[in-house]
Amino acid sequence: AQSERMELLIRDLLLLSRLENTETRNDPQPVAVAGLVQGLVDGLDLLIRNKGQQVRLEIPPDLHLQGDETELASAFGNLLANAVHYSGQDACIHVHWQPDAGEGAGGRLIFDDTGPGIAAHHLPRLTERFYRPDASRVTATGGTGLGLAIVKHVLLRHNGQLEIDSTPGQGSRFACRFEMQGDLAGSG
Repeated sequence: AQSERMELLIRDLLLLSRLENTETRNDPQPVAVAGLVQGLVDGLDLLIRNKGQQVRLEIPPDLHLQGDETELASAFGNLLANAVHYSGQDACIHVHWQPDAGEGAGGRLIFDDTGPGIAAHHLPRLTERFYRPDASRVTATGGTGLGLAIVKHVLLRHNGQLEIDSTPGQGSRFACRFEMQGDLAGSG
């Protein structure tokens, strides 16, 4: 278990270093968001079922983001895994697309969970490397403490940003906001 945790930590550190130190690809490709997220849900199916959770997806089948599919999968996968790990038994996780007003104005891919929530004073620091609002989460989830830093850097490379809203006892909302018109295709 210790060697697996160390391997995961090294892999996340290398990914974060690459994201921080390399330029964005000049040839972004259209990424089918609904299929990508469904694949991530399928990959966590055993854990989701063991916790009696439901994951509800509401993403238009024709929604495409221009970018790097591997990087977007890493960002969305981290957010989904966090929602699953931190939400309790029989929880509902809702992943949905919310377009901004106006045609081609952008939108948000939102991950809502019914987990324990996070106190407001922790929110500004959540994307820092190794920051955890509660030390007990290290043992409970087995994560590396780098997931949200990775999400932040992936979104920056895709002209996006991470928006976090959480209320203790009510759950959390992590939204990947994509602002620029050229980033989206078929978001209807």
